[in-house]
Amino acid sequence: MTQQVLDNQDPAHGEEDWVAAFLRDADRLHLPTLMNWFGDDIDLRIANMPLIQGREGAEQAFEQFWSTLTGMSHKREQLVVDGDCAFQGSVVTYTRLDGKTISMPVASHLRRRGEGRLNRLWIYIDLAPLFAED
Repeated sequence: MTQQVLDNQDPAHGEEDWVAAFLRDADRLHLPTLMNWFGDDIDLRIANMPLIQGREGAEQAFEQFWSTLTGMSHKREQLVVDGDCAFQGSVVTYTRLDGKTISMPVASHLRRRGEGRLNRLWIYIDLAPLFAED
């Protein structure tokens, strides 16, 4: 099945719950679909990694992180939305390359501009359990 990437529209076009739409697209682990959500001025923070600014850096960060996974699924626990700013608490289940699944709490802070593209994505997570050896 071919996935369509909309380059010139609000990525959540027609979606009332834009946060769920974003996380659904992120869970697909399809980089072009995810990148459609980001404005050129995306401000990305993942865990305690240095701030990443701009689409190119964000693309590289997700490409690297997703290369360690075969699956990802967000289960919403709480959502707070104030206009174009949202905070979501989730339990995210990751599937590693070795097939092991790990579920862990994650908090996400998202902010979008008027046309719907994100200019902030801050992901609060402790990555150590995901990469721990058993």
